[in-house]
Amino acid sequence: MNKGSEWRKWDLHFHTPSSYDYEDMSTTNQQIMDGLASNNISVIAITDHHFIDVKRIRELQIIGKEKGITVLPGIEFLSDARGDEPVHFIGIFSETSDIEYIWGQIENNTDIKKIKGEAKKHNEVYCDLLDTIKLIKELGGIITIHAGKKTNSIENITHSLPQGMAQKEDIAKAIDIFEMGKEADCEGYSKTVIPHIQKKFGKYIPMIICSDNHRISEYKLKQHLWIKADPTFEGLRQILYEPQQRVKIQQEKPDYKEDKLLIDQVKFVSSNNRFTPEPISFNENLNVIIGGKSSGKSILLYNIARTLLADRGFFAKVGLDDKYKFEKEDAGFDFEIKTKGGFAQSIRRTDQENSVIPEIKYIPQNYLIKLAEPEQNKTGDSLNKIVRELINEDDESKRSYENFIAAVKSNDRKRETIIDNYFEIKNRIVDLEGQLKLKPKAQILESNITSNTLKVEELNKSAGMTPEEIEKYNQLQKQLEGIQSERGIAVEDFRKIEQYNSETIDALNNLKAKQLLLVNSLQNEILKGIFTQATAEIDSALLTFQAIASKIETVPADNGRSFKNQTEVSKIFTELGTRKKQIDDQLQPYLKNEAIKKQIEDVSKSINDDKASLQAIAQLSKEIADSQKALSSEKEKLFTLYESNFKEYTNVIEQLKVRTDELEKDGLKITGLTKFNFPKFRKFFLQISDGRRRSYDVFDICDEEKDSVQEYQLADLITNLKNIFAAIVETGDYALVRTEKKNAIKVLLDDYFFDYWLIEYKNDQLGEMSTGKASFVILMLIVGLSKSKAPILIDQPEDNLDNRSITTDLVEYLRNKKIERQIILVTHNPNVVVNADAENIIVANQKNQNDTVSSSPYLFDYTNGSLENTYSKVETEQDLLKSMGIREHIAEIVEGGKEAFRKREEKYGFK
Repeated sequence: MNKGSEWRKWDLHFHTPSSYDYEDMSTTNQQIMDGLASNNISVIAITDHHFIDVKRIRELQIIGKEKGITVLPGIEFLSDARGDEPVHFIGIFSETSDIEYIWGQIENNTDIKKIKGEAKKHNEVYCDLLDTIKLIKELGGIITIHAGKKTNSIENITHSLPQGMAQKEDIAKAIDIFEMGKEADCEGYSKTVIPHIQKKFGKYIPMIICSDNHRISEYKLKQHLWIKADPTFEGLRQILYEPQQRVKIQQEKPDYKEDKLLIDQVKFVSSNNRFTPEPISFNENLNVIIGGKSSGKSILLYNIARTLLADRGFFAKVGLDDKYKFEKEDAGFDFEIKTKGGFAQSIRRTDQENSVIPEIKYIPQNYLIKLAEPEQNKTGDSLNKIVRELINEDDESKRSYENFIAAVKSNDRKRETIIDNYFEIKNRIVDLEGQLKLKPKAQILESNITSNTLKVEELNKSAGMTPEEIEKYNQLQKQLEGIQSERGIAVEDFRKIEQYNSETIDALNNLKAKQLLLVNSLQNEILKGIFTQATAEIDSALLTFQAIASKIETVPADNGRSFKNQTEVSKIFTELGTRKKQIDDQLQPYLKNEAIKKQIEDVSKSINDDKASLQAIAQLSKEIADSQKALSSEKEKLFTLYESNFKEYTNVIEQLKVRTDELEKDGLKITGLTKFNFPKFRKFFLQISDGRRRSYDVFDICDEEKDSVQEYQLADLITNLKNIFAAIVETGDYALVRTEKKNAIKVLLDDYFFDYWLIEYKNDQLGEMSTGKASFVILMLIVGLSKSKAPILIDQPEDNLDNRSITTDLVEYLRNKKIERQIILVTHNPNVVVNADAENIIVANQKNQNDTVSSSPYLFDYTNGSLENTYSKVETEQDLLKSMGIREHIAEIVEGGKEAFRKREEKYGFK
């Protein structure tokens, strides 16, 4: 099926037994064509020395037609170079030309006539090069000349250097194609000769390589000549207009693309002749769909997208959900796609059926404009978000960004925890300070202890105790006070441990649950094993803290609570109780007088209570001091985490740089920056403030002139945040009436950073470009950042672009990108069709939509072919699409089409 301009193997210098120097004169025409067919040659030029064998060429053309090989008539000439060997050049003519007439003109108007008239041999006749070239061109032919290091090449001209160079330039100006002797010659010519000619004459001469075969049995090519064109003389002519993209010398077929990512053909299925049932074929490179208004261009593109696009919700999002759905009108309507890999897909596929090319990109008409103007068109997504999603389209970048998001969210949780801890510590300080305020002054307690101690001594004396007994009594009493102090400390420490242990067990249980979920989700057994082993410490830690819980577990008892299990922990309190009882027993003999004993006990209790109060004051003061340090530490953690969070953004931007660097070859520069969303900060900050400007306008960070892409220094930003933090929490200078301080700090230190992607193209920033230019840049981003090589479908990308931008930017971009991936686009611009050198042009027509009547039975009809597909309108053909060549359709449908062809043909100096 016709797919437009395709890469094929050509051989444009080939001899037959009609050439005087052929090596096996018994070779038949059938053997020649069989040999060419076995080497997959699609086009051959017969170039016998000084002779066009009309009869042989006619027979070769007949055999070639059966084998799918085009045979072009040609002839090889010798030109006197005044050197050791004459220069060889070739004339090639159309397969449809009048060969008899051409040969008659050559035979009668060149020195070839001397071969017979003067009994000259073929290798002794030298035709004037420039005069012969002129004749060949008058006869509609194309001229190739031997070049490079061949002894019979243009380089063999041996005049003195100035004259020789002048002659070479005159010849180069006249000929069409350089034929290289070997691939190694190409580099030198492409770097020196061709640029020199292009600079001097504005003409770029394509290079080819051929077999110059004289024995078909030994036909073997070291390198292949690939030409991307119809296998016709008109196809050959295309390399004169597109010498860099239409011809390649290499072993493998150029522009390789995976079969699974190529649309090979599509077909409408409908009733009542709404659509042609004939399959529409697609080229691997650039396919353009043209036609008059409402001719079915966008219908075709839309149905390809509907059939293949993985995200079917996309159509509703862009307002195209029901635009071209014919199922409602035609119950039997269907649209079928076949990939080059042989897989088929129907538009009626269920949501459970995966697309055969899910990565396909579809850009509907005006979609780029909507992306370029999200605010005006209310599409919702900002340009920055679009760019970010495009950058993260490939798996590696997506993983990097997902890891970044996970890290930022983890920082969010850490920040919440630190802020909660900060205010928990702060509240504890307030509570401790409150408790401290309820305590008597230490000096009073100390004075009371001193006086009561003396009073006990007096009471002991009055009870008849000797000085030695009083001394012993005081020692015992001091020991008892020590035991009671120890027990108070142990009780407080136990309470702290019990609370911490309980919270840790809860945290470890939560961590264990998350670990189990993750382990169950892992599919790689090796990684699963490594992670399970590495996280086994969670189980170990949980067992440890559960063991501690068992040791400190208490149960209700008559005198309060008692330990459930006898452990080293319970032993602490048991031993303290035993020691206390021992001291109490030792004190009893000293308390003989009941009345004095009662007084001593009361005074001693007062002393003990005062000492306990002193100990409590010291403990409270210590805890307040420790808590103040912890508070300062938590604040430091907060701002250290803030800087760490900022670094997460700079790190991910650096990781994604490899993606953005890829676009610089297209002139597109993407710079990733970490920005602070000042407007968002102001909005939320105002919500927690008392609503008065004067309450926050003293802070530079709240300046209303700062926008979301404002430049800033991180150090200045943190200084501002610390000042506001202090005003809210520490100095009390900042009045808040809408929320508690903890929530205010959470709002203040929330993550207002974002990754910002600055797009520059030709010294213009994306946000400052015209809508048309921005649309084109977004197209470059969509195509350039896509790692997938799946087809891209574009509906009228030239909309809102000025003609200069189309010819200089869009056209060149399409020419480059079609080499990488299949492109199918709708256009009404001749430059996109012609100067982008579209390989396949699909012409759409709706019956009775214009003044031209068509006999086609179908309401919507399509035909396709290459730019070189050309023939004048056949007046007797009533089917409009069949009545003329693709080139003529372009000229008729697309305004400025003829001019576009003219400019294309003049681009490299060919007229």
